[in-house]
Amino acid sequence: MNDPALRVGFAVWPDDTLSALVARNEVVVCSASLMADADSLAQALTLLDSTERERFERYENKDVARRFAMARFRLREMLAALLAITARAVPIQIGLHGKPALARGLQPSGIRFSIAHCDELMLVAVSRVGEVGIDAEPVRPIERWARVADRVFSSAERAEIGREIASGDEPSSVLLRFWCRGEAELKAIGCGISGLSAHRDGWHPPGLRISDLPSIPCPATSRPRVRGIRPRSRSGRCARATSPGCRPRRARRGRRGSPRRAHPPRSGIRRRPWRT
Repeated sequence: MNDPALRVGFAVWPDDTLSALVARNEVVVCSASLMADADSLAQALTLLDSTERERFERYENKDVARRFAMARFRLREMLAALLAITARAVPIQIGLHGKPALARGLQPSGIRFSIAHCDELMLVAVSRVGEVGIDAEPVRPIERWARVADRVFSSAERAEIGREIASGDEPSSVLLRFWCRGEAELKAIGCGISGLSAHRDGWHPPGLRISDLPSIPCPATSRPRVRGIRPRSRSGRCARATSPGCRPRRARRGRRGSPRRAHPPRSGIRRRPWRT
């Protein structure tokens, strides 16, 4: 499922060329590490708004809290570079289904983004062309993968999953590829989990484009330290990208939640262009 017309660029944050990359490509995938010492975390906390600070303080798991704070900090840094403003001045609002977006005053900038997390890795898909969705999952064995496929995917997707497995691909890896495609699509559409039923029935937005990404550059410090894990690429991760043709106002919504994460991730990006 590749669309050669979808131009995807890559960056590892920090990267001074991010603005130029976004200008040259339809989607840029920027990876960042969420690892941080006490001083870096303290700096990140100063940029959280009141709602984000309350969310940070509600987390009982310190690692999860740190990752959330650092993710918001890194996101604001990236957006500030694209908007030519300070990170503190970047306003982020949360849509009905939990997808973060620039506040209304900065939306005319045309910047749309989507976020995915996996352990200490953060992926941000950025576009000035249209709405974008990205998802990441650790590659790990999935018990009863056939039952999961029957419950989540359309008949056409299940048939394609069956063909890829019959060709020799490992069932869990195939399932995760399709899971990431679905998650990324729901994020790009902005409908959240409410769109899962329509997706399972085989509906996809017109103009949806996907580009499989066999590998993505990632910060070395974000790689999971798990015994017995074999990276599937030089960075230990695989990825995928996309885009559909619906109005951007529908895509300020996003799905939250995904299967449990444990090992190196597989990810997917979806993009949809605006209608003119």
